[in-house]
Amino acid sequence: ANKQVFEEVFATYDDDVKYKDKLGYGTDHGYNSWIQSMELDHRYESGKCFFLSTSEGGVIHIDLRGKGKVTFDQILSPKKINTVSLHPDGNTIATGGLSGIVQLWDIRKMGSSKNSNKEPKPLSWQCAGKSINSAFFSPSGTRLVTTTQSNKLEILEDAHLASGLIQPKRSIRHDNMTGRWLSTFMARWHPGMSSEQEIFVVGSMQKPRTIEVFGGNGDLLREIRGDALTAVASRCCFHPNADKLIVVGGNSSGRVTVAR
Repeated sequence: ANKQVFEEVFATYDDDVKYKDKLGYGTDHGYNSWIQSMELDHRYESGKCFFLSTSEGGVIHIDLRGKGKVTFDQILSPKKINTVSLHPDGNTIATGGLSGIVQLWDIRKMGSSKNSNKEPKPLSWQCAGKSINSAFFSPSGTRLVTTTQSNKLEILEDAHLASGLIQPKRSIRHDNMTGRWLSTFMARWHPGMSSEQEIFVVGSMQKPRTIEVFGGNGDLLREIRGDALTAVASRCCFHPNADKLIVVGGNSSGRVTVAR
């Protein structure tokens, strides 16, 4: 089960000193790129270590346990990286974005800065064809699910053990064309399920409005609909409780729907 506790989320365009006591204040000073995503570093239960992916194709690791420092800052793609995901082994990350390629990296081989002479090389990669909305490892680490603008959900197995070009174990046709005004779909795993019961959730363009739950093998298990679901739920996730299935869906108007 996921035991991480998140103290506080803080993000703002305003760098006023009134926020100086907030966790994370000032960590982006000197950067000329947008932060695309954040991934908590599960190796540390404090919730004060995390990975960031950026619009310039970088991945940054931040450690806020002391005064806060950047432990590494690497450019891993010539284009924007939408998500970064840390494998349960604590050594491998997966990145995906506008390049259309999912890449896996060994973070032990990362230099401390993007100006380092030590240029990282991917362990393995998968060509998705078009932009990748997201790529996330399952809780067991045996699977990696990607959501792409090729209108596919793809499942890779044991990608962290592969080398070179890898192919998906399962490719699922899925309408991911949310358009200009809606947030993109990102399939997310249930954080509390065992490897035999792994499931993931994703939004849908279907009418009536639907949230879809898939098994780890890619089979559609459940379609969630109801009067409360009035718009496309672009971003979905599970409550970590493994005893009772609770799904949360958020739309681009700021409305959150909870299904249980």
